[in-house]
Amino acid sequence: MRGPCMILSLLLVACTYAIKVPTDGKIVTLIPQTGTGVKETFWELITERGSKMVLICLFKTYSCRLGAIKVFDGEYLSQHCPEVGQLVLRNSVRDKMSVTILNSGKSAVAYCQVTATKPYIDMPEPVIDSSEHGTSKSATCGRRNHPVRRIVNGKLAGINEFTFAGLLMFFDTRFPFCGCSIITERHALTAAHCTDPFKDRLLAVVVGEHDVRTYKETQYTEVHKVLRILQHPDYSNKKNKADITVVELSTVIKFHNFVGPVCLPNAQKNLIDEIVKVMGWGLTRDKSEGGKASAELRHVNLRIIDPDVCKVIYGIDTTELTQICTYNNEKDSCQGDSGGPLVHEENGRYVQVALVSYGRKCGSTDPAVNTDVAFYMPWIKEQISKCSHRVNLRHA
Repeated sequence: MRGPCMILSLLLVACTYAIKVPTDGKIVTLIPQTGTGVKETFWELITERGSKMVLICLFKTYSCRLGAIKVFDGEYLSQHCPEVGQLVLRNSVRDKMSVTILNSGKSAVAYCQVTATKPYIDMPEPVIDSSEHGTSKSATCGRRNHPVRRIVNGKLAGINEFTFAGLLMFFDTRFPFCGCSIITERHALTAAHCTDPFKDRLLAVVVGEHDVRTYKETQYTEVHKVLRILQHPDYSNKKNKADITVVELSTVIKFHNFVGPVCLPNAQKNLIDEIVKVMGWGLTRDKSEGGKASAELRHVNLRIIDPDVCKVIYGIDTTELTQICTYNNEKDSCQGDSGGPLVHEENGRYVQVALVSYGRKCGSTDPAVNTDVAFYMPWIKEQISKCSHRVNLRHA
């Protein structure tokens, strides 16, 4: 047989194709060979270095005797047996993957579509001296204290280093499960998926915390019971949009050099390729790899990348810039960091530009999606105005 196909036996024909997938968002469709006997169609897919591919396959049959799909994502091989209407969704780990469709009969048992992201993996990390960020003594928000001990690899925060970092926890059990940030004397900002299942009286916010195992490392830890959960009305856990909540506290947070509010943005800015810092007490590794929650506050730098990358991988809507896409090589926020702040250094202060929303496997080559705080500032101000006590938002 001419072309890319070879007759391996009277009942089996194998066809091989090599395809370079463009990074401009165009979809490449994979349709298997059909005919009498069994046709094995193999595609070797490659894209630009630093990009990754997203594969979607749809089965049109229900029998494994008629067809099957094999996918090698660059690390693992998976085989999928069909059900009518079943979708197979896989991402390449990096810039290579392969797909095989076994097809019996004259009709295609399945077809696949593949798209590639713009390059974002293995970008060189800038050397950043952030030792003075947020340390201005005159700053009324976004303050950072110099750690009294050396930070190893820039991962473990100093005690009360980030004055605005907080924890959301169950009031009765004192079990923390999400991050948050202080925005006024009576308000904290977190993710809607953190508060969605719970009633106000069940939750509390912890401020001035560092090590959740002990009360001895700092004298500034306070627990404030949640009075009201002001969750965005457009939040949907299916669409992961409007993932933002303001929580009103029943008692006043006392501001001083070790506890205070984060600065909030005045307007949306183009921050692509800018470096932001994310912090939290979440898992240090993915749960599938035996990761456990950190007892002490940690932080890591992430790069803001083109939202089109998250559009390809997660299907986010980029017509309204309600979300920020972030990535750094093998670094990420993780489970338990949800709702925590992503801050950008501006004029010596930390400004919260986003909060942690969702992603896939922690520390993988998949980026993370974060709620854009600047987009929701009008809504945040509206919620703060409902407070019966006089409070002030601090802007950059």
